[in-house]
Amino acid sequence: MKFVIYLRKHIYRMLQGPFGTLQDIQTILADPEFSKRKIRDNLYACSFISCLLCLIALTGGIGTYAPNASGAVLPAISATLVYLILFAVNVIFLAGFYQCLHGAVRDKKILESLAYIFLFINSSLACLTFFTTQDGSSFFFEYLLILILVYLLPVYDNLKVLFPIIAVNLVTTFAVIAITGHQIAWQDQYDIVLFYLVCLVIIFSRRHLALSFAQIRMNLRSRNEEFYQRSRTDELTGLLNREALREDFEQYLGKTLCVMICDIDQFKFFNDTYGHVLGDDILSGISGLLRHAFHPDWVYRYGGDEFLVLSFRKQPSFQDDVERFQQDLKKLPFHDLTRQPTMSGGYTWGFCQGAVDLRKMFALADHILYQAKAAGRDRVHCEPFDSQKAEASLHEIENMMDKSS
Repeated sequence: MKFVIYLRKHIYRMLQGPFGTLQDIQTILADPEFSKRKIRDNLYACSFISCLLCLIALTGGIGTYAPNASGAVLPAISATLVYLILFAVNVIFLAGFYQCLHGAVRDKKILESLAYIFLFINSSLACLTFFTTQDGSSFFFEYLLILILVYLLPVYDNLKVLFPIIAVNLVTTFAVIAITGHQIAWQDQYDIVLFYLVCLVIIFSRRHLALSFAQIRMNLRSRNEEFYQRSRTDELTGLLNREALREDFEQYLGKTLCVMICDIDQFKFFNDTYGHVLGDDILSGISGLLRHAFHPDWVYRYGGDEFLVLSFRKQPSFQDDVERFQQDLKKLPFHDLTRQPTMSGGYTWGFCQGAVDLRKMFALADHILYQAKAAGRDRVHCEPFDSQKAEASLHEIENMMDKSS
């Protein structure tokens, strides 16, 4: 018993080895994009194959009435009936695939199963083509032609379904031949088995290529996402940067906001006294605390030691977070400092009608910040948004910038 289990595992590893072993194969199969692509490819391939099978059935059915048509080798079932069944089944499948491709069916499991049902039914119907063989023609030609079409579908992953289908078809094939009593040359029987082995090799190879390309796409997508996040993130603090603010700007328009600007009190003192390395540690530590205190709000590094917090929450809830942050900042451990860093801030809240209002809210929050510093630092002041007052603050900032330039 142990030997059988070992042998089964060993055979499975051999099959998986050259054709299917990918480090993240389960991750790939579970990837929504891969699943969507697989379903779409299968539906398109099944539709195309259905068209070809309908064409084979139509031309074959017409051929049975040709003037030079000879008698069937196995007359137990009418060749015309066989072609009619093959044509009717694939017309039904074609109509179903058309509906699925146009969104009539959205259930993922149904869409995945449809390709396997199509494969199973048509591979089983292939055996009926033995009854369409005419005297002097190849006994297995149409049978192999149909199997080549259906077995080379881009199924990609579900080998547990594929193996039983092939096994059932192989047993059915030899059962039909045995029941009809038709004499098949040993070489032809050997060729059928060899044909299945070749199909398996091709199926595994295509599966391996599909999964490999899917892994490459996933890696590229992950890298692109990583680069995108890095482009939006300040390297030192891990907060969003000004580039992210420009990208996110429109999502704040037409909504009620709390806008806070804060900075570290006398940060230059810490840099000059303890050096820039410890200054960076202070920036990093406070940034982490800001992320934690105002999650899931948006926190940006607005300048050197200046931060911007944007929130969609109501003012009382935002005020609670501000107070909690101030308390936690006093407990934040910094070694080798003679005094604990503090922060001052100013925020405003109200309805942001458009881009002009948002810039005014920034200006007003900055103005309130300076009021908090003038009042003695280590505090956060706030007031509701007033467009006229904010406009005056905006002009004041512009005048200061003009004088400094």
